[in-house]
Amino acid sequence: MLLATVITLAPVEPASVPAALGRAVHAWLLDRIEGADASLARRLHEGEGPRPFTASNLWGTGRAREGKVTLDPERPCWVRLTGLTEEVSGAIERALPAEGEHMTLVGVLLRVTGIATEAGQHPWAGRADYADLVQRYTLTPGQRPRGVTLRFASPTLFRSGGRDLPLPLPASVFGGYLRKWNGFSPLALPEEARRYAEECVALGRFKLRSHLVSFEQGSKGAHVGFTGQTRFRFLVGDAYWTRVMLLLAGYAFWAGIPHHRRVRTNAGGAESGTGWRRPPGSAGGSTLRLKSKAPSGLGEEPAGLR
Repeated sequence: MLLATVITLAPVEPASVPAALGRAVHAWLLDRIEGADASLARRLHEGEGPRPFTASNLWGTGRAREGKVTLDPERPCWVRLTGLTEEVSGAIERALPAEGEHMTLVGVLLRVTGIATEAGQHPWAGRADYADLVQRYTLTPGQRPRGVTLRFASPTLFRSGGRDLPLPLPASVFGGYLRKWNGFSPLALPEEARRYAEECVALGRFKLRSHLVSFEQGSKGAHVGFTGQTRFRFLVGDAYWTRVMLLLAGYAFWAGIPHHRRVRTNAGGAESGTGWRRPPGSAGGSTLRLKSKAPSGLGEEPAGLR
């Protein structure tokens, strides 16, 4: 099960806090999970690679000045949490505070004024199953998609060749979603989808803005990320592969892309895009492989499909 939940908050009194509170929200979530399931919290904390959850920054705070934002009791703010496996989604839901409770971030007391777990309660909330997404994006009849538009709501960057890459290159974007999907979904997608994204998906129109993000603790310093909207064009209009890209873009609502995602690039000789073929047995539909067991692998605000 996939879960996206939004917690609406109001500070008890005015306060000035760091503009980047994603780590504080991350730590708060793990602490809440630990209270009910210490073993799961430990696995989530110590796990390597992509994690089966995301924790956003504090939203609705207004513009940052000199790395700080001001919290006002009259102006609600909110955080967003997502779970990418049934175990983690259930743990997040059990860890949610009730309305009227308080949570503390960087020493600031905030009152919980609302909890949303359904799409009708908040545009960034909702539930789904992996099979639901496959049905919606790959098996529903319709015209062959020519592209997809993604909106990156929070500062995003990648790593490539040991360097920061604050640009939404198709291989980085869709490769990141594919890695998470195959890490946590019981239905595996072909790894060739990464190569299709690299060879057969191109940037179209975009409107992006760069941001200098300073982390609130640690020695990692500041990094440049981007936000905004990007149109990706499908250069090879195969019905199967284009719908796989559409599926991965839809998955972004839950999976997001973390800062510092390490991207592996293909430096070998690639085939021409015109040589793309569907996997055997696809027949224009979705070719998925059922995993022999549930994924065992263990965030940031998502890119939204439009």
